[in-house]
Amino acid sequence: MTAKPKTIWDRLEDIPREILYGLLLVCIIVPMLFPIGFPVPISAEVKRWYDTIEALPAGSVVMVDFGYSGGGEPELAPFAVATYAQLFKKADIKVVTMSTASEGPLLWEKAMTELNIARFGKEYGKDYIHIGYIAGTETAMAAVGKSISATTTTDYKGTPLSKYSIMQGVDSAEDFALLIEYTTGGDQSEGWVRQWYTSYKTPYLCCVLAMMVPTMLPYQKAGQIVSVVSGAQAGQIELLVKAPGRGVKSADVITVTHLFCIALVVVGNIAYFGKKFSGGKS
Repeated sequence: MTAKPKTIWDRLEDIPREILYGLLLVCIIVPMLFPIGFPVPISAEVKRWYDTIEALPAGSVVMVDFGYSGGGEPELAPFAVATYAQLFKKADIKVVTMSTASEGPLLWEKAMTELNIARFGKEYGKDYIHIGYIAGTETAMAAVGKSISATTTTDYKGTPLSKYSIMQGVDSAEDFALLIEYTTGGDQSEGWVRQWYTSYKTPYLCCVLAMMVPTMLPYQKAGQIVSVVSGAQAGQIELLVKAPGRGVKSADVITVTHLFCIALVVVGNIAYFGKKFSGGKS
């Protein structure tokens, strides 16, 4: 018995999965190599994050917690890099970084390499520093808030903090104008509210994984956090800071892959209705 030849509608309905996966791969790779620059709407939360940093007066000291693990690096690092770029573009802003995650110092070094910090003319120990991984999560937050010098005496490389000018006059939460957190863990994101905002009323910016945002929004609504964002919004802060990077590329990938999915839906519907109205004939 001779098989019935496939119509054009049959072929559109039965596109081989290998072709679909191949096209999807192209939609991912091309925007990463050659960013397209699709328009990215700026959310109110990201704008509030940006404006809070812009409003910092000269001489302000900022505490940053690199509290995420390697698994969260692809989502959170681009937002962190863009925020450091904004901080370092401002005059006379000092940035003290610590880590409540053991992988934090290594991921911070990676972020600094991606940032290419030398282009800002900033000097380690004078304009910025990393005081290392401090174990204990909320215990660490409370201890650092009370006294950095009583909690740790060296930076992440083991050099005494007393040798760095940035630490002169900086010892407790009361010396910081702003706290910024990047984390994959609820213990860190919520812990800073309890240990720094509740105790010292330190303004707090919180960047978490997208799935964690709903958990943190009640704190923001209560006024305990200035802004809650997800790392997936990195493209927005990069555009505001005028420092396009991985975030803008990721936004392009998301846009292109979504357009591809929409195109497949359209093709599928064309095949369905074409087959229906042709009576199954080509």
